[in-house]
Amino acid sequence: MKTNIFLALIGIALSSCTSFVTIHKTMPPDLNIPANSDFLFVDRFMPEELDFNNQNKIDVFYKGRDKFVQGLKAGFDTCKVYHLQLSDTTLPSHSAHEPAYNLKPDIVEHLCSHSYDYLLTLDNYNLYFDQDVEVVENEDGSKDRTAYYDLVLNTYITIYDKEGGIVDKLKDEKRIEHDERSVISGLLAVGPSMGKADKHAELISDALGREFIQKFFPYEVSDLRQFYSTKPFVQAFHDFERGNWQAVEKELMKYTENPDPKIVGRASYNLSVLYENLGKKAEQDYWYQNAVDKLGSKIPDPAMGSF
Repeated sequence: MKTNIFLALIGIALSSCTSFVTIHKTMPPDLNIPANSDFLFVDRFMPEELDFNNQNKIDVFYKGRDKFVQGLKAGFDTCKVYHLQLSDTTLPSHSAHEPAYNLKPDIVEHLCSHSYDYLLTLDNYNLYFDQDVEVVENEDGSKDRTAYYDLVLNTYITIYDKEGGIVDKLKDEKRIEHDERSVISGLLAVGPSMGKADKHAELISDALGREFIQKFFPYEVSDLRQFYSTKPFVQAFHDFERGNWQAVEKELMKYTENPDPKIVGRASYNLSVLYENLGKKAEQDYWYQNAVDKLGSKIPDPAMGSF
């Protein structure tokens, strides 16, 4: 799918006067919680309540859940401004297959009464296989089919403040390539056994747990944007690729007073891309609107540069 999108983007660039540049944006934390906060963790997922007939499968959920909690604690232990304490208390949910019901405020207040600022609960933990079938046509017209299986982990977490208010509910996912099998034409592939997936389950569970602490901090994302790169913007394009932001700005500003509104519009659009990359939202919005005023519907769509 991503290959098709990438080819489409190349087609857009070739059919216009633009090339693609990579921008880097700093995003705010997923969780806006004050530093030096203390969390109490309570597990609400009970693998023994799963209605599986296979004990090996249940054991995989046990091992995976334990690895997730260990990873969660390890992630917090690498951080100096947020602290997590694991509790021996368990508060079972009404169903092992659904996210747990919300805790009553008085229960949360009681649990946080020993100097905890927040309560973090694991409401549910789920593993499943995601299948994708690839079909390859041979020279003789026959087709080979291969089923690829990812092992997927979903976790459901609720964060409460010490008065029992819900701060956030979080569903996270982690997957790993697990297995591949040939498919006989007209027949469904026999999938892998969850009861034998313990190694991969533990691997992605530990990783997802460790990654949770990252939600408390800003993070950087990369994206693609179209950028006018033909005359007179060749130099600005090359300076952008080199990361010479002051030179890009200086070069583009020269064309914002050009008598040709198309040149002004394109310079304005490129400036909006530059300021988006630099995290200057006000400047980005100003120059993008200026580009819209000059180019109208011919302005590149920012979404077309996103994967």
